[in-house]
Amino acid sequence: MSTATRSRRRNGSRRAQGNQGTEPAQQPATPGRVSPAAPSLSRRPGSIGPIRVQSLVGLELAAAALLVGWLLRPIGIVVGIVLAVPLVLSGLLRRRGRPLPEWFTIARAFRDRQKRNAEPVPPGTDPGFAPAVECDPALRTYSFRDREQREIGMVGDGTFVTALVQVQAVDTPLRPARGTREIPLDLLQGLLEVDDIRLASVQVVQHTQPAPAPHLPSQAMAARSYAQLQAQSMTPGLRLTWVALKLDPELCPEAVEARGGGMQGARRALLRVADQLASRLMGAGLKAKVLSESEIVSAISTSSCVNPMATTSGAALDGSRSNRRTAESTRAWRCDGRWHTTYWISRWPQLGDGALGLPWLVGALTSSPALASTFSLSISKASGKALALSGHVRLTGRSENELTEARRHLEGAASQFKVGLVRLDREQLPGVLATLPLGGTR
Repeated sequence: MSTATRSRRRNGSRRAQGNQGTEPAQQPATPGRVSPAAPSLSRRPGSIGPIRVQSLVGLELAAAALLVGWLLRPIGIVVGIVLAVPLVLSGLLRRRGRPLPEWFTIARAFRDRQKRNAEPVPPGTDPGFAPAVECDPALRTYSFRDREQREIGMVGDGTFVTALVQVQAVDTPLRPARGTREIPLDLLQGLLEVDDIRLASVQVVQHTQPAPAPHLPSQAMAARSYAQLQAQSMTPGLRLTWVALKLDPELCPEAVEARGGGMQGARRALLRVADQLASRLMGAGLKAKVLSESEIVSAISTSSCVNPMATTSGAALDGSRSNRRTAESTRAWRCDGRWHTTYWISRWPQLGDGALGLPWLVGALTSSPALASTFSLSISKASGKALALSGHVRLTGRSENELTEARRHLEGAASQFKVGLVRLDREQLPGVLATLPLGGTR
């Protein structure tokens, strides 16, 4: 069994693991029609509407302290005020748009990651996959053959398995108009439950580059020409689209057991859904391919904007590189000298018939003058029959100045289309994982 990480570690986690891949597509499809089932915004865990549960509990405790103090006045009221004031302040005050308890939790997690990620990746790790392993050391890829002897790739971290399908449009003699290569979201919604198999999420990742040669400097004539073309038509020089299918074996243990149990059962269950997706996409007039392990590594490498020089040097090829290639700061994540920043979509505009089309929205959010832009949309089950949408946008620049210019452009486009964006300060590494084709928010 080949693998992107040649030096393997045993993982004693409770679940199986999955696959992803990539292959260049000249005419990729775009996320399209909105499902008839009304989607709901995927909020952060522990929230009731816009109110955090911790804040609500703190306010209730403050009210209780004041009530008890009133009953035990006059000394009790003083004690109640002393107890209530910190609780009220922690529930109402915000730092950079977040309640204080949440901000402190995020800051502590950020410091923990700085310490935990100080070690380099194991020797022998594929150089294209190494940045992802630096983000999550448990990630690894697998390869197996199905009954038709097709090579199928998987990627996972011990808690999920993911299959990756690359989507592109059928070749046409003329440049197709925007919106003619849509991936119907109602089609993706139907993949959340196939037969007895229930997926954790379905993720669409679209990676765009203004110029098809990312190694060119931003001031090169070709790069400037492509940037001008994208600014005029919002048509990038390169656009790749992947659909990642994420399976949590604990959500459908019967389906996994019915197909052999363990890793083998999880593979077969996931492959069943992946083949179903490919069939439905071809029925919708699109090309679709379930990717192999090497293609998965290529897809993750492309989405990470790995510098080709870092993957072709002698140290990279023989696995002897020991220095880390990635680093997370408060507002950015760096990989091979390239700067990334990720935003979470906190508010969606009205989508659907008679309103803004999703392809136009994706085109606007990925038209920034940057080295690359990545849009990720994850669909999962919410309460009842509702769907939860979780969206992220990641910008990549050759330098901090280029990234700053791209951020201004993105924030202006978001304001124009009434899209709420929250920059993931101190959560840039989780934001990168959410925009890689791994199956959705981690």
